[in-house]
Formats: sequence, C-alpha cells, structure tokens
Amino acid sequence: MSQSSASTRRLSADKDCVVKPNDIVNSSTTCYLVQDFVGKGCFGKVAKSVNLFTAKDVALKIVTSEDSRASKRELKMLQAIRGLDPVKTNVVEFFETFEHRGLTCLAFEKLDRDMFQLLMDRHAKPLSLTEIRPIAHQLLTAFDALRGIGVIHADLKLDNIMLVNHQNQPFRVKLIDFGLSLHTSEVRPGLVAQAIGYRAPEVILGLPFTEAIDMWSLGCVLVVLYLSCHLFGSCCEYQQMRNIIDVIGQPADHLLDAGSFTHKFFNLNWHNDNPKWRLKTPMEYKLTTGIEPKECERALNHLDEIVTIFPDMMELMELEDQIAFLSLLKCLLQTDHEQRISPDKALKHPFISMVHLQEELDTSMYVEDSFEKMNLSQTDDSNEELTFQIVVEEELKTGETPACLQADAAGSASPGSCNDTSDVATSKGGAKDASAEDQSAAAQADSEENKEELRSPTDGSTVKEETAEVKKSSLRRFRKFFSRAFRTVFRIKKRT
Repeated sequence: MSQSSASTRRLSADKDCVVKPNDIVNSSTTCYLVQDFVGKGCFGKVAKSVNLFTAKDVALKIVTSEDSRASKRELKMLQAIRGLDPVKTNVVEFFETFEHRGLTCLAFEKLDRDMFQLLMDRHAKPLSLTEIRPIAHQLLTAFDALRGIGVIHADLKLDNIMLVNHQNQPFRVKLIDFGLSLHTSEVRPGLVAQAIGYRAPEVILGLPFTEAIDMWSLGCVLVVLYLSCHLFGSCCEYQQMRNIIDVIGQPADHLLDAGSFTHKFFNLNWHNDNPKWRLKTPMEYKLTTGIEPKECERALNHLDEIVTIFPDMMELMELEDQIAFLSLLKCLLQTDHEQRISPDKALKHPFISMVHLQEELDTSMYVEDSFEKMNLSQTDDSNEELTFQIVVEEELKTGETPACLQADAAGSASPGSCNDTSDVATSKGGAKDASAEDQSAAAQADSEENKEELRSPTDGSTVKEETAEVKKSSLRRFRKFFSRAFRTVFRIKKRT
C-alpha cells in the first residue's frame, strides 16, 4: 500500500470518528449526549442520543458524506414537511439542524426499528393481514398529507418505515428518510427515483411521474410484508420490468411510446401491431446496453395467486379479507399511473375501511382481532387512545359500526380511478347498504311492536323491555354464529 493512499484512508477514518460514543454535541438550543451508533446510510450515521435539557431520547443523523447537496436536499424537504402534525400524519418528527465540527447534524425523534429489522427479528415470518392493515392505513395517511403539500417521498421501502414502539404500540409506524424526496414541480422526465424492487414503471421507462410512484412502492411493500419476499425481484431494472409484465401485464403502448428509456427494454414488434412493443430478450438487452441482466426469483406468477398462498385458514372471513387485499393491490399496482389509486381514495377502500367485515363483529375472532389492531395503531396519545377504545367498544356492543371505520358510500363503491374493487365494493358495500336500510326499518318496526306488547301499567314494563332486548340481541348473535360456522365448514359465500 502506498504512503499517500494510507494517509488518505487515515484522514477518512479520522473524519468518520469526529463524533464518538459519550461525546457531547452542542447546538444553539441544547446539548446532546451521543450514546451509540445504531445505523449507517449512504450519507451519514445515525446515533442514539439524549437531549440533556429535556432528558428525551433522540436520533441524531450525522452527515459524513462529502456530497453536501444530499444533506441540503434532505434539509429542504424536512423544512417542507415540518408544518405537518407528526402524530396525525405518521411522519417522523424533525427537531433541528446544526453544524458540529464541520458536519451537518439533524435531530429527530427516537423511534424503535424499521420494518426490515422486524422481519429479520421474526426470522422472515410474514405478517398477517390483520397486522398489515394498520400499517397500510398509517402510510396512506402519511402519503395523503404529503400529497396535500406537493411532496413525493420517492424512496419508500422497508428500511424507511419505522416502528414507534413495537412493545407498547404494536404496528404503530412512521415514515422516515426524506433524503431523496422532491416537490412535484421538480420532476423531470428521465429522473431516477426509488430503490429497485419498489420502482414504479413510469420511473423505469423515463416518463414524467407524480406522487403516484409512492402508491406503487406501497403496493410492493405490502406484498413483501405478506409474503416476506419481493413481488418483482430486486436485482436489476430489466428483470423487474420483465416480472411486472408477467405478473401484472405490459404497460400500454401510449406509455411505452412516450418513455425516454423504452428502447432500453423494448423493441418495436414488427410482426404484430398489438401490442406495438415487445420486451427484449436477455441477450438483446445485453447486446444493446452492455449490461447483463441478473437472475432473480419472483414471489408469484400472477397477482391473483396471492389468495392461494395460505390455503389453511380457520375462518371464511380470512378468505374474504384476502380478496379485499388483492383488490387493493390491484389498485396500487396499476402500470398506468393515471389509473392508480390515490391515497385519499385508498383510505376508503374496503380492505382499509373493513366494510366487508362489519357484519361479523359479534361472531368472528378474526374480525375482532382486525378491529383491535386497527384501534391500537390509531394514536400514541394515551388519553385519546383510551377514549377511542371506549367509544369503539360501546358502538360494537350496541351493534353499530364504529364511526372511525365508516367509509362513505361513494368511496367504498368506487375507490379512485381503479375499477378492480368493484366486486368487493359492490357485493360488500352497495348491496349491503341497501339491505342494511331494510334491516334497520324492519328492526325498528319489530322494536315498536314489541314495546306495545310489553307496555302494562302494573307489571314493570321497563324491565321487561330491557330483558326482551337482551334476549333478542343474544338470539341474533346465536343465529349469526351458527350461520357463519355453517358457511365456513361448507365454504358457502354469503349472499348479498
């Protein structure tokens, strides 16, 4: 090794060790005690620290990269999202930035661990739909808030979804790392964004893109959580595009016509006008680009196979939930970004709103678990959470749908521009709404009729009315339970 190269390495090592455990780092407002380094990225290291003025744990990101543009971009985006409520919108809370010995430091709230680490801690055991739903709900809320201020996250992946406190608040998450984020006005055709494996087709093809790329990444994340492997692989762009075509379908010709990078992956199909383009073979791709495509496995041959992955289910409601989940995935993984569902519409999708589960609240342990997990992820304020839980429990006892889960009819019936939820929404939403009105009217008539029969000036009518209502409620639950059990055993789908 030459003396000059050794000196360069020593200087680099010295620079990386400017901040060490037990050091005190000073900003203009407070002091931080660095306890330990817990992570390292492309542009810096993350240190677990304590604010000595407030005694609160913080995460201190120390930018060690010489590329100052990266830290400036991240700081710019953090300032843009600073006006968002970090609790209600599920984005990481940013405290301040300051310089320490020539290094840029960013102070954030201390979180637990990322979703990739969670899967590793579970030995790659996938999450259940009851666990995935609250995560999807929180991320959709975050993306809806970012969309409102014109910000694209552009780097959603398991590493950038952090658990807040998994022991006390299971599956409460926050969105982190805005180092690659940008305003919608900054998008230019051909701009590269997102990690491979989560990259949207419009980015791969070099098309102009919008916040819809985050919805595509979310679909990829949900599949990884459910299957514990990537849907389209994560080895190279060519294989990802090839897997997208096999699993979902080829992007429409008008998208390929407009793509700056289309010729990198496709050739014109001279032998057939429909489709106009055909994907290059691996050999053709290598000859024209000089890049040899890597081999990588994909999770499924077709997206519909997701409902057959776990056939041994205890309840029929789990199958119905799988169908709703598949419907949401089809809305998120639309190859045409204009047809892809938006965050606000996705929040009203049956899988998130659970309209397809509401009728089994009294009889299904799976449905009860689903509602409970959604409840636990709603807020990290103990008083608000307690109030929320009491309200939900009271509404469930009276047979009402919890207000927090009531989706408006228009949203449930037609979520966004995606038509793939029509089967779920129509059978579980539209028809159910009509039958619910009939049932409500009938129940009200029965109630009035029973009350007339129970009224008596001498026999304690109030007690009899309450007793009759309790018996009636118990009988209704009894009938629902055995009806559900019968359908589960014989796999009979409930008529709507």
